[in-house]
Amino acid sequence: MIVNLQATPYTAEKKGDVKRMRKDGKLPAVLYGHKEKTQTIYIEKNEFKKVLDALRKEAVTVNLSIKDKEYLCVIKAIQHNPITDELLHIDFQHIHKSEKIKALIPIHIIGEAPGVKQGGILDQHLHEVVVKCLPADMPSHIDVDVSNLELGQTIHLSDVELPRVEYELSSETPIVSILVPRAVAAEAKPAAEKEEVAEEKKEGEEVKEEAKEAEKTEESEQKKEKKE
Repeated sequence: MIVNLQATPYTAEKKGDVKRMRKDGKLPAVLYGHKEKTQTIYIEKNEFKKVLDALRKEAVTVNLSIKDKEYLCVIKAIQHNPITDELLHIDFQHIHKSEKIKALIPIHIIGEAPGVKQGGILDQHLHEVVVKCLPADMPSHIDVDVSNLELGQTIHLSDVELPRVEYELSSETPIVSILVPRAVAAEAKPAAEKEEVAEEKKEGEEVKEEAKEAEKTEESEQKKEKKE
């Protein structure tokens, strides 16, 4: 997702200028990258809060406008007051369309797992993952479909391939599993035992039938030998 933000350059000349800026609803920030001169800027706090809302759901790339010039950016750092949680400062990194970048992408679970309907518990191990790709290939989020996930099964990163996107974690990293509660496992065990007993009984009957057939064949051959 790309969002547009308007920024204004500023220079803090006196002590307390930044504090007054925050009181006026402005959020101090910096823009840097590609060996370019770092720019001190500010953006409207209310506008950035909209970006924060989007960030909670998906990855965001920012189109930052400064003096009629546009910069494609990613947000590298967001500073909050540790006590009040007030927004204090933002770091923007200027990126190029031909340059691969890393970003933290949220994972969304979709669908209804058959394993859950059978009494299992859906356990999401991974809620977000760092990927590396070109800005144009950057996914806003990653959908993981659990519609075919049965009891005891797991979906790994290797099961969710994205074109031209690299994962920073191992492909064997688990994303989501269906756990089997003890009660469900206990119920399944007698059923499995009954099935096993039935199978053994069936096999026993087949062996008996084969033995009878063998006896009949042997008796028939013995009668033939006596006649001869």
